Amino acid sequence: MSGIFGKMRLSSVMTLAVCATVALTVALQLALVNHFAVRQAREEAQLRLQQLSWQMRDSLNRVIEQATGDARLLAELPAVRYARDADQSRAVLESLQRTFPDYAWIGIADLDGRVVAATGRMLEGANVSKRPWFTIGMRGVHASDYHPALLLEKVLPRKPDPWRFVDLSGPILDGNGKPVAVLGLHLSWEWARRHARQLLTPALREYGAEILVIRDDGTVMLGPQSMVETKVDTTSLRLAQKGMTGSLREVWPDGRAYLTGYSRTGDVLDPASLRWTVLVRQTEDRAMESTADLKLRMLGWSAVLALLLAGLAALMARRLTRPMAVLRAAIERATEATRTGREAPPIPQVDGFLETRILSSTMRELVHSETAHRQALLALNERLELAVAERTAELQALLLRDVLTGLPNRRALLEALPEAMSRARRVGRPCALLFLDVDGFKAVNDSHGHEEGDELLRQFGGRLLQGVRKTDMVARLAGDEFVVVLEMLSDAAHADETARKLLAHLAEPFILRSATVTVGASIGIALHRPDDPLDIDGWLARADHAMYAVKRTGKNGVALAASF
Repeated sequence: MSGIFGKMRLSSVMTLAVCATVALTVALQLALVNHFAVRQAREEAQLRLQQLSWQMRDSLNRVIEQATGDARLLAELPAVRYARDADQSRAVLESLQRTFPDYAWIGIADLDGRVVAATGRMLEGANVSKRPWFTIGMRGVHASDYHPALLLEKVLPRKPDPWRFVDLSGPILDGNGKPVAVLGLHLSWEWARRHARQLLTPALREYGAEILVIRDDGTVMLGPQSMVETKVDTTSLRLAQKGMTGSLREVWPDGRAYLTGYSRTGDVLDPASLRWTVLVRQTEDRAMESTADLKLRMLGWSAVLALLLAGLAALMARRLTRPMAVLRAAIERATEATRTGREAPPIPQVDGFLETRILSSTMRELVHSETAHRQALLALNERLELAVAERTAELQALLLRDVLTGLPNRRALLEALPEAMSRARRVGRPCALLFLDVDGFKAVNDSHGHEEGDELLRQFGGRLLQGVRKTDMVARLAGDEFVVVLEMLSDAAHADETARKLLAHLAEPFILRSATVTVGASIGIALHRPDDPLDIDGWLARADHAMYAVKRTGKNGVALAASF
């Protein structure tokens, strides 16, 4: 203390100590924010983008499935198969177009490729035998990928966005099952643009979230205007084209870092589905903007607190050292007078021992005050650490729960599946995945509104919980898709029996706020035996494919996936 601090005033030493304590506290807080809040904010942003990707993927799949069903239905209608003249066929086609305006053109071409009937009489008499939809439509119901308008561009009304189509086509058969004509439906790409606008809320658009739909050759079909019909090549695109789904951080060709959620549409085994990649991206800076703002606020308030505490410390130090300064000055004057041989002036009366007691009491108060400040800062630091820990625990719990149903979400499911596989191997008994999709959910959602749709999903999840054992797990993936994990099974029949019990339980009416509805479920089962490889993605994919097999064969049923 005889060095630097020996030349400093007590008030200066106290002020520096308070500033150093505040600086250390702020540094600890920022370290905690970087360790927990930043990581949690990044994971939440990536999960949000991944869920948006799933929602857009499901929307695209549903529209293509609906268009495929419309093509099959039209081809079977007697008014189309056995029409006596073009007017009769045209009336049926225009009726469908009025019901679903997204069909920009519906037409029937004879086996020579001549259009004999079409909505609005557009292209009637034209030869379409070279068009892809006509040639593949002769072989069965097929979907033709995104393409610009060629013949129709000249007859359709002009609009800001260029006409782009996805085609559905199939044969029209006579009574002997022989093709007599080809039916073609041109689905305007405007429906995809509309779905993207609906998914991207104003808040998401404000924070720079963008939806891209990309063809297999890397061509952007839907996305920012500057990227439409240009080609891209990113890590997320390549992963999605391999059938994977998830989210990641990556640098795009524009040099900016993005958080990107990715997924894949269609079914490779279904010629009436289309294989597109759905990417939902957001710049990393915008995604982490709230965390950066939190850090700046913390620095600002900490600076104000440091200045306030430093001022208070300096004021208190002067008050506490004044009696000591008076006594020191009096002693110095007396010492100087004695050294020069003069009469020593009297030392000011400080009430003798009483003054000493007061000074001692003051010093004790100073020490007590310093200790109190230190304890207060330590207590503040402990409370902040506790608050951060509690908030971190809450965020972790939220990450593992579906907000709507309260069930475990996809993240929790992916964490639980390796444990289920390990237990199956340890106890030597198989476990199973039940992949469920609600049949008829869209109709309820469209007829009664999203709130009733949400209530249906909550009740649906509750019935699943009631229909399985407490040791089994029920999770919601996204939209109307659920997964049940069954453990300690005896064989595949055990899983099938449980699935059919659930199917019967789910078939009972659901009582909503404004209506009573009945829906079904398509259930795909994938069994994992003790000696099977630990492949989570493969297990989920087998259950998913089995569920879609049920969808294709009439819905509201159960299908068992093939083993490895």
